[in-house]
Amino acid sequence: MTNPPAESGRGLPLSGIWWASFDWARSPFYYVVVMYVFATYFAETVIGDGARGQAIVSATVSIGGVIMALLAPLLGGYMDRGGAKKPVLFILMLVLAASSAGLIFVTPGAVYSVALGMTLMIIAGCMFSVSELFHNALLPAAGNNRQISLISGLGLSMGSLAAVVVLFLVMHLVNAPPFGLEAHDIARASGLICAVWMLVFLIPFWLGMPDHYREGASWKAARRLPESWTPLRSTRQLFRDHPVIMRFLMARMIFMDGLTALFAIGAVYVAGTLGWTQAQTALMGIVATVSAVAGGFLAGFLDRTFGPRNAILIELFTITAIFCFQISISHEALLFGLIHTPPIATGWEIMPRSVDAIYLATIIPLSAFIIAAYSSCRSLLVFLSPPGKLGYFFGIYAMTSTVTVWVGPALVAGVTFATQSQRLGFSSLLVLFAVGSLIMLGVRIPGRPVTA
Repeated sequence: MTNPPAESGRGLPLSGIWWASFDWARSPFYYVVVMYVFATYFAETVIGDGARGQAIVSATVSIGGVIMALLAPLLGGYMDRGGAKKPVLFILMLVLAASSAGLIFVTPGAVYSVALGMTLMIIAGCMFSVSELFHNALLPAAGNNRQISLISGLGLSMGSLAAVVVLFLVMHLVNAPPFGLEAHDIARASGLICAVWMLVFLIPFWLGMPDHYREGASWKAARRLPESWTPLRSTRQLFRDHPVIMRFLMARMIFMDGLTALFAIGAVYVAGTLGWTQAQTALMGIVATVSAVAGGFLAGFLDRTFGPRNAILIELFTITAIFCFQISISHEALLFGLIHTPPIATGWEIMPRSVDAIYLATIIPLSAFIIAAYSSCRSLLVFLSPPGKLGYFFGIYAMTSTVTVWVGPALVAGVTFATQSQRLGFSSLLVLFAVGSLIMLGVRIPGRPVTA
């Protein structure tokens, strides 16, 4: 076992920087491939039909989510019982990099391209999720209890910043393709760009980050399945003993499915409905990622002012209102045709129409409030959890994040297939926002003011 002695004090230890550098290496994949660049190329250029492309991308995300929902609870326990985590993490990242790089073979017109693209994205998505579990399990080796929150926040910040850098790089290459390539060739190669970035910037993590596992534990001797597993009985007991916390976790599970799908499918939707190019969706990703940084500060203000429970409701209502406005935007009008917007030139080359600039502007508050909702949910769980059980409920919190993560994309895929309309398919996420908000309204905190 190579658990390092945690450095004293509240400063940032060197091991914490190595731990956070993993996010710097890994995060661009999700932003560039899954959310903003490759997914839109896959839907618009390879599949060639906006509605069908959105449905297939949504189905792909759903399949990966179902696989992880089945594996995550068992894998988490097996990981705790196992041995050294860095060698397993090394294999996971190699598979993720290979899958990401392999997307360059997903070419327009090839009969195998749709199946290959879906398969590689599912494999890469699962590797991304499993690597997150192993990376989080190494956090205790990164610093002491006083340093953990600082190190965790540094990882999120470094991951977002790396995504902005790679998105800027991809957007520049899309606008000015080198070597006689075309814009869609750069989008097709975006997975390869992320794979190279990943392998290069993982080197500091491999060299500097210590491992973390129990003394004498090994993967060969670890029990693969728990001795007893009675999920239904355990769930009933939790609802009897902690009804407020479980109601909150149910609400969060539902509305977070919608928020996750909104992030994952938003670029595909706008590419199909407004005809955005890869450069425009890359710019959208940059704006969203930069705006997300403000979400943490916004959550802190709302939590202190209104309490975390009310802050979540404010964030959900605001997200829903902005989302409704977004889906009301078409090529020629706002608010479902009530306000006509002729194609007025903005003077901005990358966003030439007024509707393009308006939609991009809505991304700023939307991203900030989505990240604020993520942060406020953590704050409320800390507020609700009884003393000594915070870690236990954060384990349930993490599990509920994976069990139904496929629901949002599956809902969009099903409605899009049924109606052949990207707008109606994307609008179906309103159901998850509404149901989650209604359950959240029922979260009451007995004996304590919700604004504490």
